[in-house]
Amino acid sequence: MKQILPRLAALVTVAFLSGPSLALAQTKAEPYRPLMNSEMSQLGIWDQWIKTFNEMTGKQRAEVVRRHIKMCLDSFDMTEEQRAFVKEASAKFATEENYSTTDPERRAALQRELQPIQEKAMSLLGPDLARKIFGDKPPLSVLEAVKNDPAFK
Repeated sequence: MKQILPRLAALVTVAFLSGPSLALAQTKAEPYRPLMNSEMSQLGIWDQWIKTFNEMTGKQRAEVVRRHIKMCLDSFDMTEEQRAFVKEASAKFATEENYSTTDPERRAALQRELQPIQEKAMSLLGPDLARKIFGDKPPLSVLEAVKNDPAFK
């Protein structure tokens, strides 16, 4: 019993002192980093990403884009003007209707509508941030999360 108490006291002391740093380490999340198509190819996940995305419904695809945009807004430093622009642009285009359409004329119209928004994104956000938000893709884990979310089945 005499040997157990000092060991127990030492264990409690270590746990108490390391508790805050362990909690901090466990809650410190990896920063969100969308991927370029070329990066996904190099990692060998491009084909799986495309396959998964193509298997999704329009509702699921729109949700993938909404989650990607939200994670970008949460992760990247932006001015209020930039944030407002990103939110407005994504609200307009990240819709189930837009991601469900198979009509070639409607798709062409969407591309025409996107052109001025893409130009404004480049000037307002700069090429790097505009690419991360509107050009790069979310990791495959985001697609899988939406695909497995019962709200989007």
